[in-house]
Amino acid sequence: MRVPIPFITLAILSVIMIPGCEIGIREGVLRKDLSGIWRFRADPNKVGEKEGWFKTDYDDSNWRDFKVPGVWNEGREAGVEWNYSGYGWFRRWFTVPKGWRGYRLDLNFLAVYLIADVWLNGRHLGTHRGGYTAFSFDVTDELNYDGPNLLVVRADNTGRRFQVPWHSIDWWNCGGISREVYLERRPLFSVRRLFITPHLTPKAGIDLDVDFEDRGLNPSEVKVYAEVRFEGRTVARTNLMTLRPDRDGRWHLSRRIDIPDPHPWSPDTPDLYRLYLFWRLKGERMWWRLSDRFGLREVEVRDTKLYLNGEEIFLQGVALHQDYPGMGSAVSKRAQREDLMRIKRLNANFVRLGHYPFHPYSLDVCDEIGLLAWMEIPVWQNSPEELADEEMYRNWVKPQLDEMIDQYYNHPSIIFWSVGNEFSRAWLPNKEPPQTIRYVERTTRHVRSRDRSRLVTYASAASTGYGTWKFLDLIGKPLHYGWFHSKNVYDVRSQVELIHKYAPRKPILAIELCGMSEEGDHAGYGADKRWSMEYHDKLLRVLLQSLMIRKEYVCGVTVWTLADLKGGRERGTYGLFTRDRKVKFLYDTVRNLFTRDPKLLIIEPKTLFRPGETFDVELWGFNRLRRDFRGCKIEWWITGLKDGRYSRLASGEMMANIPANSSKKIGIVRWRVPKDRIGFHTLNARLLDGKGKELFFNDLHFDVARPTPPAILRVDVVDGKGRPIEGARVRLEDLEKTTDYIGTVHFLMPQGRYRVRAIWKGKEISDEIKLKQGEVTRYRVSF
Repeated sequence: MRVPIPFITLAILSVIMIPGCEIGIREGVLRKDLSGIWRFRADPNKVGEKEGWFKTDYDDSNWRDFKVPGVWNEGREAGVEWNYSGYGWFRRWFTVPKGWRGYRLDLNFLAVYLIADVWLNGRHLGTHRGGYTAFSFDVTDELNYDGPNLLVVRADNTGRRFQVPWHSIDWWNCGGISREVYLERRPLFSVRRLFITPHLTPKAGIDLDVDFEDRGLNPSEVKVYAEVRFEGRTVARTNLMTLRPDRDGRWHLSRRIDIPDPHPWSPDTPDLYRLYLFWRLKGERMWWRLSDRFGLREVEVRDTKLYLNGEEIFLQGVALHQDYPGMGSAVSKRAQREDLMRIKRLNANFVRLGHYPFHPYSLDVCDEIGLLAWMEIPVWQNSPEELADEEMYRNWVKPQLDEMIDQYYNHPSIIFWSVGNEFSRAWLPNKEPPQTIRYVERTTRHVRSRDRSRLVTYASAASTGYGTWKFLDLIGKPLHYGWFHSKNVYDVRSQVELIHKYAPRKPILAIELCGMSEEGDHAGYGADKRWSMEYHDKLLRVLLQSLMIRKEYVCGVTVWTLADLKGGRERGTYGLFTRDRKVKFLYDTVRNLFTRDPKLLIIEPKTLFRPGETFDVELWGFNRLRRDFRGCKIEWWITGLKDGRYSRLASGEMMANIPANSSKKIGIVRWRVPKDRIGFHTLNARLLDGKGKELFFNDLHFDVARPTPPAILRVDVVDGKGRPIEGARVRLEDLEKTTDYIGTVHFLMPQGRYRVRAIWKGKEISDEIKLKQGEVTRYRVSF
């Protein structure tokens, strides 16, 4: 029997003493982990079921050992080609722990990609569709309690139309048991679903909604009690309540709990509470306890602004796929945490989880470190005909929406539910076809019927989606101008204005901003050469800054993606890191634009200028902080080669006031390009406060006369044990950069000889470096 998976699968089940109540104490074990070594065999000819591979007397001695969680498209463990799609069978024997008889036992799978058929002791338990949500079977009456049990799983990662995701996606459809499997013991009367809905207005607290499930005990009443703890201290509790079944035999509890002296959850203060729920059946002395974490936060939209806990917020985000060398989509918990910490350390406050529900542990980490999250089901570029198909909706769409909401509801980090990605195809001023509009109306209405505490949306590419936006709380926009959506990256400026014109009262969230590049491909900033590192860097610079200056209706920007991925239709080299997490110089660009506020933004019309042409570039102030910066000074200078040496070619100053929570044009840098100019140049600009302290530094790389690849210096600063040093200052000519936890900085320069200096804890190491055009020179400094 298939049963829903609530968050209880991740909770701790134990016995607790309730003050003033006489009880007995009984120990219990929640889980038996069934991860580890299984037996595996691919089934390309689909003969396994006919040949009885699920039977207890089947001989699997010629099968391969396979580690679960794991996927067969990564590594050689499975003995299949890296791109194999089809059936894969898994077998494992296990025993039931002593003392588990008389309890409810469930088999839980956190994810199997994409279609899972499960057998226990030769009996087919059922089928689950969808590769990124958990599912469970009640096996209380199916288990052998006195001997071994055989668990068999057939996974099918075949891509097809009329399924979710469909047959053509741009990430890899890794087949296998991609997340943990375990046997869970629960009491016969237990919690099926628990929703904790936080609120801060009019009074801080939570709405508690609990569905209990009875497996044959038929109690007449149940005593229930709840309390809320913060940092181990009880801050709120309910009275002892008596619960009875309703007329339909359902056991449901709804209760509001006020929380005094609240600590709101936010990216800056990710304070977490823990709810404890206790229940005891009439006539019994034992209390059961269930706990889960939550955060007090509210999210809303007012006109074209996004608000968190009553304050306007601008999202600085990075997108992420669960993909890693040697693991594929079965990413370890350690790697999950490391990736999310990489995003957080960029001073990002938002992660776009693309394009499917992530491992629950990833959301635990987001809750802990303070990353707001977008979660969606993988309805990815499905056709209007598929979106209108009732069977697809019934078997694929609605179940995945429900499972996503049920399993992740209590995570405060999730503020967006998305019903899909890039299935809109009609460009403004055209409306989407009726099938698409109906799908968005239907799914968003269903999501809101399940959860009204979050914003509901989806990602509609470029200027598509008109006709569906009225059903959304905000408009999620992949804006890949310069790559997928147009040849000219500067088109993003007019197109985002066009979107705003057609949806003047909706905030726009740039949910994907991307390019792709190949390491070692250098063509210069004026070349606009696809796949070159400079063009990829230019795309990110232009897209991020062009959207930041539209802060009055753009509520956030998102870089696609943190790391390169094993792509499906595309190469997948979108990342700030390579797939094996080696940093690219693109990382420096995003780190600089995200790190501090106020920001000094550079808005240029192009990156290739002619000798004798006037170079006109706008400077903008951008400030997410709730304080003004008055009496600021901007210093700018342009550098390039002169007589074969790195030189300042022009410079200037201007004064600026930067209001709180604003985006404002400050002035123009104007330079008449000398007729003898040629090659790689840089506009450098820094923002100083009234006391001369640097608030922000920015630069613009451009070419004159012809595209010219820069010479790139990569400096790695390490200690005596080879560990990266954070906080070291690296100087090159009139430029200075500070290392972060990676210990690496990059300088893009004209070719030539330079003296580089690294300073840390009062010590200085310097050397002369020769940089060559179009090459990356690595310099390692060891303190």
